[in-house]
Amino acid sequence: MTAQSVTAQRVYVVGGQHLQNALLTEFLDKAAIPAIALKSVDQVNEADVGAVEQNLFLVDFHSVDVNQVITRLIDVDRRIENEILIGVFNVDHDDDLSRLAGLPMVNGGFQHDCPQDLLTKGIKAMFKGELWFPRKVLQQYLVKSRAFNKTFSRNEVNLTDREIEVLKVMATGAKNSEIAKVLNLSPHTIKTHIYNIFKKINASNRLQAVNWAQENL
Repeated sequence: MTAQSVTAQRVYVVGGQHLQNALLTEFLDKAAIPAIALKSVDQVNEADVGAVEQNLFLVDFHSVDVNQVITRLIDVDRRIENEILIGVFNVDHDDDLSRLAGLPMVNGGFQHDCPQDLLTKGIKAMFKGELWFPRKVLQQYLVKSRAFNKTFSRNEVNLTDREIEVLKVMATGAKNSEIAKVLNLSPHTIKTHIYNIFKKINASNRLQAVNWAQENL
């Protein structure tokens, strides 16, 4: 594997609206963001995903079941070292965005009337490890999450010293590859620690885990 392929980024535009996806893919390519259009995430070649450092699946909210995409990609994510991210576009309402913010692997959401320049900005932000949701949506999600007490308190969990180290670095906004470099571990080992952390603190995604770390560590 060459150094170029290891550091590459790719967007998979997933959805049933062929013309829309073709136009979006063409737009992203012109913006220097390599992109491929797929009707279904089942068409994904795992070897291709494993050959690219960061893979972003941009899913059409209107024609794709996001939960099915998550289920499929979590399975792939456990088997490869490289990073898989999910973004959702064509979202109609803030309530839908708030729900999406609580789902595993979903790092961003774009409303149906999102300008193209904002879409590219959001995609680049997600590749940098940032969450891309309207501030109001994130605030609503965090309030709901705390109200339902979805995560366990510090004295209810038994994190290992290494898991605490991983969580502290994650809370700085670091990507998996950056956490791996800081702790001198492989990206795959970092993924394993993160999955174990999520399970122990009862977090479903990175946002909940970071919020938990800020309150408990």
